[in-house]
Amino acid sequence: MQIPSTQHLLAAWERGRAAPQQVERALALLLAAHANMPRTAAAELPIGERDRRLLTLRDQMFGPRLSALTSCPECGAALELEFDARELGAAPEADGSSEGDRAPYAFRHDDFDLEFRLPSSSDVLSLPEVPEAENRMRLLERLVLRASRAGEPIPASALPSTVVDELERQLSRVDPQADIRLDLSCAACSARWQAPFDIVSYLWHEVDAWALRLLRDVHRLARAYSWREADILALSPSRRQCYLDLLNE
Repeated sequence: MQIPSTQHLLAAWERGRAAPQQVERALALLLAAHANMPRTAAAELPIGERDRRLLTLRDQMFGPRLSALTSCPECGAALELEFDARELGAAPEADGSSEGDRAPYAFRHDDFDLEFRLPSSSDVLSLPEVPEAENRMRLLERLVLRASRAGEPIPASALPSTVVDELERQLSRVDPQADIRLDLSCAACSARWQAPFDIVSYLWHEVDAWALRLLRDVHRLARAYSWREADILALSPSRRQCYLDLLNE
């Protein structure tokens, strides 16, 4: 993975703003860092693998340290968090698939046998805009490759809730990166809980702020010196900042 050029990253930002779905934004950022990867290949990566790559991209662009604000669900106290992106890079299970592999996994629960695969961005994009509970079952039906009870095939839609719950546990076990949870505690009331961390939302917020700052800088320099946008973007960040500082004198 390479750090995308300023032009490539701005183009990805434009695509993400035009299609504000989080999964589309994730693919735009991923493709900016993998210029030779077809979009279809990026969309077929398991979500955990996609998010591992986005964590690496975030580390390369902005450094490993992440900060966030949240509040205690018990007493409402504000908490300021700091953590390292590299600590969130959970590895997949040893018996799991390799990078981008969608080969099946299998488990038995009671007298049910299931084969399943990991979800991808293309799976999420295939879901219609309906209530979340309906899409949860639609997604599971896509992920279940084979299901049987006592040797007799059954459709995924006929699986009891206990087996569906076990399937979700197996998905989290096989690729924990797809659902990162932070262990938090409150200094004020000693409450402990887990909070989800979404690298797509986090990184997009940073890229969006970076792009808007950069465009404001381009606007100032173009208005002051009548330079073209391409010429301003071709300047190194340090030289561009030197010209901005001169405008402030």
